[in-house]
Parts: sequence; C-alpha cells; structure tokens
Amino acid sequence: MPNWAPMNILRALSLGAVLACTAQTPAASTVPVPWCATLPLPQPDLASLTIDASAGSDTIHTAQTAACRSAVIETPQATLRLAVAATPAQRARGLMGVPFLPARQGMLFAFADADKSREFWMKDTITPLDIVFVKADGTITTVAANVPATAPGTPDDQVARRSGVASYVIEVAAGEAAHLGLAPGVRLRLPDIPAQ
Repeated sequence: MPNWAPMNILRALSLGAVLACTAQTPAASTVPVPWCATLPLPQPDLASLTIDASAGSDTIHTAQTAACRSAVIETPQATLRLAVAATPAQRARGLMGVPFLPARQGMLFAFADADKSREFWMKDTITPLDIVFVKADGTITTVAANVPATAPGTPDDQVARRSGVASYVIEVAAGEAAHLGLAPGVRLRLPDIPAQ
C-alpha cells in the first residue's frame, strides 16, 4: 500500500508557501449584512483571497456574509459583541424569544434621533436582562439591572418596563453589566451606526 500522507503534506506546504509569497487581495463585499435574530453571534468569516490578481486571479476562498450585523465595543472589563438593531422592525423584535445570552454578547439598539427618554419593555423576552442606556457621546446614563423575563402571553400591564435617556440601548444577560464594568458615568466608544 503506497504512503500518500507525505505527498499530501508536501502539497499543502507548497500551497501555503505560494500563498505567503503571492499578492493576496481581499474582495470588497457589496452585500448588506442582514440583522441577527439569534444568539450567540456567529464569528465573522475570512476575507475573500485570490492568488496573484495581476495574472488572472485564482480564488482561494470566497468570504461568506455574516448572519447578522454586529458591533464590537470595548468595556472597562472586556470586549462586547452586540447584534445591531437599527430599524424600527429590528428594535421592535429585540431579544424576544431568545432563551439565552452568552457572556459578553447581547444587542445594541441604535436610534436616529438625539438623546431622549426611552422606555424598554420585556414583552415576550424570556430571559432576564440588564438594560444599559447610553447617550450619543457614549456616556452611560442608567443601568437597569436584572430586569425580569416575561412569559409569552403575559398581559401588557404586567410586563416589566425600564426607562432612561439614550441614543443607544445595550441589552445583555442579567448580571453581565456589572461584570463588564458598565455603570452610570462610564463612557464607551461606540462605532458609527446609521439608524432609521
């Protein structure tokens, strides 16, 4: 029986050397990334790669679009990855029906208008949350900790509500805001997020 393993290893090493020595250009993505309806958030894919673009370009890898648009925010204690809800429909759905939020993940609600009082409620939100209200300049105004979950079918007048002044609202699992160092007065650097 012939031993093919050394030949396959040699081919793989040769391809790796070719990649390392050739021009690799990422392909521009023009496909808009849709909003994420589930968590945990998928990790972003590698950029598309080609070999020697000037000589006809052979594609090595074609990037796949992420299942959702996300934002990465540095907090005082850790990096936070958030699904972005930037349209009225996305904000209305929020985290309804999501049974579990992994550590350092959640949702960022972005609003098009200036800082103002915003009320959030837990309609059909089946996991308890910390709700963090953030002004346009990144300053946290209010942290509503451990807001109780709501069972589907709960009458509207019995659904937990919290409010604060904000242009952005971050929702994470209950107890997570304290672990991340999120508190009133803390200032976050937020990415530019167009909202409707």
